[in-house]
Amino acid sequence: MEPTVNQFQVNQEDSKEKESAQILNIVVFETVGTLLVIYGALATENNFGLSLIYFISLILFGRLSGGYFNPICTLIGFIDGTINSKKTIYFIGSQLLASLIAGMLIMPLFANSQTLPYYESLPTHQVLGTLMSEIAGSIIFFTFIQIQTAENTKITSTQIQSAAFISIIYFVARQYTATMGNSLFNPAAAFGLQLFYGIYFGRWSQMINLLMFVIGPWIGALLGITFYWKIYTPTLISKSTN
Repeated sequence: MEPTVNQFQVNQEDSKEKESAQILNIVVFETVGTLLVIYGALATENNFGLSLIYFISLILFGRLSGGYFNPICTLIGFIDGTINSKKTIYFIGSQLLASLIAGMLIMPLFANSQTLPYYESLPTHQVLGTLMSEIAGSIIFFTFIQIQTAENTKITSTQIQSAAFISIIYFVARQYTATMGNSLFNPAAAFGLQLFYGIYFGRWSQMINLLMFVIGPWIGALLGITFYWKIYTPTLISKSTN
């Protein structure tokens, strides 16, 4: 007697093909989207221009890859259950790849710009100020990313609204906190650009700054995520039950 086949049973081959297609989308479009955001930071000389390019990147690539463009945003998506651990690795790998391509091929085109992100003399006495600006901007940006990423607390519903909301928050965070180093609150971007600043310009002292531009956003993100789960969400639940 032949076993009964459930018509709703998942086809393993189809699932593997679907997953492969999703991973391909992540690798291609997350790399291109992240590259476009970093290009915006290199090419534009004001926060409005960068935020506009960020918005365009989210619109163009948000549906295709997820539109994280940042390892910390990716981690938040993983924490919220939006992406699994395997895809998280591909996201972060694609973001790092984009930063290396940007540092190697695009950054030299803007070598004479006075507003290159992360390019500054060794801050010495400004270490604390730079670190604090990184943390403050990251708290603002990643707190709202967490709110918007979680399904039960998101403020907007459509893709365009979400892209506009995130871009505005990015503008505000940079406008009022990224006063030193023209930071993007993006550890992947910081790594690629700092690495090739050293290779092309021989300024390996820049790599010391990398500690601040990597540690700062992670500290700010940790504080923002903690605020969301320990204060923001319990407060919402408390209000809804009352």
